[in-house]
Amino acid sequence: MKKLTALLLAALLAFAALPAFGTAGVPAPQRDIPDPIYLEGYVVGDPEGNLGGKWVGFTAELPSEVTAFGSGLTTYAAAYTRGKVYGYVYGYNAVGDLCDYFYVMNAATHEISYPEGASSGGVFVYGMAFNSADRTMYALCDEDHPYIARVDLLTGALTKVVDVALGSALGLQTFAIDAGGSFYALTFSAVSSKLVRINISTGALTEVLNTGLPCFYAQSMTYDHVTNSIYWAQVDSQTSLSNGLYRIDMDGYALSYCGMIGTNLELMALYTVYDAPIEFLLGDADLDGDVDSADALLVLRWSMGIAFIEDEGLLAADVNENGVIDSADALMILRASMGLIEL
Repeated sequence: MKKLTALLLAALLAFAALPAFGTAGVPAPQRDIPDPIYLEGYVVGDPEGNLGGKWVGFTAELPSEVTAFGSGLTTYAAAYTRGKVYGYVYGYNAVGDLCDYFYVMNAATHEISYPEGASSGGVFVYGMAFNSADRTMYALCDEDHPYIARVDLLTGALTKVVDVALGSALGLQTFAIDAGGSFYALTFSAVSSKLVRINISTGALTEVLNTGLPCFYAQSMTYDHVTNSIYWAQVDSQTSLSNGLYRIDMDGYALSYCGMIGTNLELMALYTVYDAPIEFLLGDADLDGDVDSADALLVLRWSMGIAFIEDEGLLAADVNENGVIDSADALMILRASMGLIEL
């Protein structure tokens, strides 16, 4: 027994002399800490008067700490895709003319450009969202009745998709599209707004969550692909008691409060920066799954400056991979569609 005890003691002493995990030898496993969810939006209201008319950014974890990026004209709707923010200016200038410009903002520098002649055509756009499921930008519009439209990212032109069948709802205030391509909005209410799913074929609304919060003044929401959540920049213009950023977990439709945005800011055009993985077929410039003469014509028109190609389509269009999209690419695509060459 004494000999066994001595052997055990020696083994324990030898083990104790080994380097501890995490200090030497085998490193301790590192905990995977996700990056903070980052959002940006346009300030349409600031009680303190410091940030009105400016673009700001903040994290969902600490929305009270905002960073201003510069000023822009009055905007109610904008959304992000592939390094750019697309949106609409809507308001009246000093001489009473309606301004409905369509703009493009560089998401990295926040420099804004206004393509010549691009506009909403007088339509009031108060919500925008990019659908990663079909790679299309959509807008929630109003011309005496809410409807959803596709957005031409070259001209800002709107093409109606479906009228919203409001039913008992008095109106819609916000707009978002999830990763699966489902459309959502919050209903107009001074007491308790409802999160509703919009049937893109019929326009019918289906309630998925009663928020218990008012939603009847300028505000916005956006979908975050990383957390499968909708973030809502809520404001109660009567009491300001519930103002702030809210998260709606789309797995269980649970609502939680993140905190005050800045010093009680009112935001429109809320968005997150997210790019879905790019999948494309070389030569398929129109992204319809086939390489044909239509792709060749589209590329030729693009090279002449008279057509628009989505970002994924631009990668597919550069078939000779020289960084330039021109008639040479169009010719190669045409020959490939005729079976003369392989791309």
